[in-house]
Amino acid sequence: MGNVQDRNGLGYNNRLMVDVSIIIVTYNTLKMTKECIDSVIQMTLGLKYEIILVDNNSQDGSRDFFSCDSRIKYIYSDKNLGFGKANNLGAKHSSGKYLFLLNSDTLLKNNAIKIFYDYMENSDKQIASCGCMLVDKDNNYIHSYGDRHTFANSLYEWLIFPITHKLRLETGLKKYFNPNAVDFPIEVGFVTGADVFLRREVYENYGLFDPDFFMYYEDAEMARRWQKAGFKNIVIKGPSIIHLVGASNQKKPLYRRAMVMNSMFLYFQKDRGKYSVALFKIVFKTLYIITFVLEMPIQNGTICERLKHIKDVIKI
Repeated sequence: MGNVQDRNGLGYNNRLMVDVSIIIVTYNTLKMTKECIDSVIQMTLGLKYEIILVDNNSQDGSRDFFSCDSRIKYIYSDKNLGFGKANNLGAKHSSGKYLFLLNSDTLLKNNAIKIFYDYMENSDKQIASCGCMLVDKDNNYIHSYGDRHTFANSLYEWLIFPITHKLRLETGLKKYFNPNAVDFPIEVGFVTGADVFLRREVYENYGLFDPDFFMYYEDAEMARRWQKAGFKNIVIKGPSIIHLVGASNQKKPLYRRAMVMNSMFLYFQKDRGKYSVALFKIVFKTLYIITFVLEMPIQNGTICERLKHIKDVIKI
């Protein structure tokens, strides 16, 4: 994992357990991360907690700033570990009865962590994790959970939904939002990695994020692994969290799309047999490239970027 700087140099496993360990990963998002931490401290009441900030080799002054912040445990990595590995690193330094994985581009608007804590304390022990309905800066509900990924719903998501959405036949993808969900809590395939509140014993017995994933789909794979062990993932009502979607990820759209696709194939390799995945990849990439070429004039990026994207998809 590279050199890791622990600001305090303490052995956290020897410290008294707290109620919740809040783990935040940052990468060149100093201002946003500070605002996230400030919101946690301002809103969180009624429990003992610790904030663990894992810095993925930021070069924007984050190291100088956060290494002096006595409110947090600051862990600096000398390379970008990716989202999953960085959270895993934070978890190793945690001492909480529960872990709360929180994106750096979020803001707590109420005592959300205490609400999660109280729910889990009084819930079925087979509930591994819970999350909430996230909102954007305009208070509109946004991606907060998803169904289990399948070959069929992935083909629909990538190849059919973009067309129906452009034709205004659909406004949202049902895979990630159930408009009929009114009676919370609801069981879901996975809680988005932006706000996962989970039991420590689940982490210790069944692991956190698979290190093979650099970014994307790691939350779905983790939840699927827990489900196979007999656990459930839940979305509850009550916690209020703003997620500034995409604010912490400024990658070019086509480059990001290729990264997401690569992670999708890796997810299926973990969840399905290799022969069925190999067939799915052939079908998916063939249909995707045909669709992409037909829509080339309206795709994002320069001609060179679009051609490179096709080559990248073929190589995946």
